Amino acid sequence: MLIAAMSRRLNDDVDYATFRKAWIPDETVPGDPRTRVFSALNLEDSRELFTLALIEHAEPADIPAWMERIAPIEERRYERIKHLVGEPTLNAVYQVIAEDDLSQPITE
Repeated sequence: MLIAAMSRRLNDDVDYATFRKAWIPDETVPGDPRTRVFSALNLEDSRELFTLALIEHAEPADIPAWMERIAPIEERRYERIKHLVGEPTLNAVYQVIAEDDLSQPITE
């Protein structure tokens, strides 16, 4: 599994509802591996927005192909949101190497 993470800051005069309206894709691509995307606001700073996409059925080698397929959609989204948020302070894709339930004992 891969995880795409992005952290950015809403501009002073922008609320999350306004951002979300512009952020929602105007088109979907069958097979887009980002099937679960979480958006969250920092409890201590409601302008700090963190987005986490779970990419459950892709390998790192697949990234260039699906990025090419979704590029036009992402470019349009960027044009709609660029005046609503600052540039990301984090924008990366990670490969999951462990998954743990901290409410349960962890065995090695």
